[in-house]
Amino acid sequence: MRSLPPLNPLLAFEAASRHLNFTKAARELNVTQGAVSHQIAVLEEYFGAKLFERKSNQLELTASAAAYADVLHAAFDDIRRATMSFSSAVSPRTRLTVKGYPLLLSRWLTPRLLTFSRQFPHIDVRLVSVSGASLVDFENQDIDIGIRYGRGHWKGLTSHLLFLDELVPVCTKALAKSLHLKSAKDMVGKPLLQTHARANDWPDWFAAAGMDSAAALNQLSSFEDLGIVHRFAIESGGIAILQRAYIEDDLREGRLIVPCGPVLRRELGYHLVMPASGAKDGKVREFADWLLAHLD
Repeated sequence: MRSLPPLNPLLAFEAASRHLNFTKAARELNVTQGAVSHQIAVLEEYFGAKLFERKSNQLELTASAAAYADVLHAAFDDIRRATMSFSSAVSPRTRLTVKGYPLLLSRWLTPRLLTFSRQFPHIDVRLVSVSGASLVDFENQDIDIGIRYGRGHWKGLTSHLLFLDELVPVCTKALAKSLHLKSAKDMVGKPLLQTHARANDWPDWFAAAGMDSAAALNQLSSFEDLGIVHRFAIESGGIAILQRAYIEDDLREGRLIVPCGPVLRRELGYHLVMPASGAKDGKVREFADWLLAHLD
């Protein structure tokens, strides 16, 4: 009777079969893409059969491998649930404090947390909002993980990119119709919304559209909190410039529309940050690894 296949190749295959992408599987397993490719090759040698085929640049499972993968998914899910159940039984719940920007926490992170809580019931996630333009302060505040905006390089911190700037103008369909918004030039002199902390977003957007922003911003309203900007946009109070990542459900359900382009993309974005000394803490590592593996 043949023994069970080696565990590491099985782990690599199970992850790769879910993502159908070696890079995403490697990110989930915290290894390199080359390591995943090697483990898949080991498993293919073990079985003497191919597990994947590449068709039109798309990775696909062979028919036999797909059936095998379904069984492995169920088996690994059972193992994960049993592990979490055992961990909860022998260890008290531990608190993990995450600090970040209010709209990011409420509209981007919170919808993902239900899945995390099911997989890690022993970790109690506490969300704390950054106030105004203040930064995450690990030295003077009881924080395990922060979310910070910038280029991702901060002294003493380990950082992981969550998403880069992808800013779009948004408003209600009714407002777009009443203001006759069809192109970037139609935005000039219209009621625009922004926050104090992101005063460059509209000028940069107009520059990306090949326009001078000086005359375009004569009806600009600025607020302290991005949540207020978002609410004003929902209520037809103006045209906001917002991260697409925050408003996917608004766009999908028709509460907001993007009346015209362009999309403003920059080498700035939101990063998961933690002190380099605390990056290996169990709860921090579990949360970071899970979140990075479940990015859209």
